[in-house]
Amino acid sequence: MGDVFATGSPAWVAFYLAGTVGLTAWVRRADFRRGGRAAFIASLDVLCNVGMTIPALAYWDAALAARLADWVLWVLFALGLVGMIGFTIHDGRTMLANPRLSPRQRRVFAAIGAAAVLLPSAPEVWWGASALAHVYAGPDD
Repeated sequence: MGDVFATGSPAWVAFYLAGTVGLTAWVRRADFRRGGRAAFIASLDVLCNVGMTIPALAYWDAALAARLADWVLWVLFALGLVGMIGFTIHDGRTMLANPRLSPRQRRVFAAIGAAAVLLPSAPEVWWGASALAHVYAGPDD
């Protein structure tokens, strides 16, 4: 992550990307405490988020992109994208099956949960896809 701060790239990018991973871990904290299968799934969710973060960081840090092979960035990006979509669907289905809520509340909370995952991830997807296309942030970005 050395060049993110050194080349004049916005420092908020590093905090944003670390924040998305940290927030994912924080949201899954109950699953980590339960242990077993739930902790494994929570760990997989965090790893998928990290997989999306590394290609996004490569967009802002061309030296990092140069150190990583293209296939590594592709695998991490694909893992992150599949994980993001898969866990959003899984969590939405879990919310829709909640017996303590009315059907309308289930739909509303499932939509809010999906938006809470997908909207903040949009910059990561854009940056990661840009890095895969070998388009990197310039010093003026």
